[in-house]
Amino acid sequence: MTEVNGLRLAYRGLVAGLAAGYVWLAAAMLGAVIGGGHPLAALQLLGGGAGRADMALGIGMLQVGSGGIGLAFAYFFARYFTVRSTLAVAGPCFALLAWLMIVVAVGGIAHPVLGGALLVASAAYGLMLGAGIPLRGEVTRRAA
Repeated sequence: MTEVNGLRLAYRGLVAGLAAGYVWLAAAMLGAVIGGGHPLAALQLLGGGAGRADMALGIGMLQVGSGGIGLAFAYFFARYFTVRSTLAVAGPCFALLAWLMIVVAVGGIAHPVLGGALLVASAAYGLMLGAGIPLRGEVTRRAA
């Protein structure tokens, strides 16, 4: 048995990931509007279209993806961080790497302004994730 309470760490990662997902959405919407695009373009990209069902699918994909990325980051990587500044740097790097893998998997983004807005949104997601994940000392089991 490890000294880190993995269940507590995974739960905190899930919650931080979900919260950071809505930061990602807000930053993507703002970036799309500033770039002259449609504010719901990020949800349309996630859902695969502009219909009601596609938008609902986009929201679901946002929640599952952001929560899953947060959980994976916390459970598999953040359990080893003991200093907040390293976690604050690792969060955006992990989020940008995940975003770039998703872009490659879906075949790229046709609109460069939307692509840039989503990269900035992913960096904001990572900052929020890095701030919300507990350090190793916060989830260490206490000796009984």
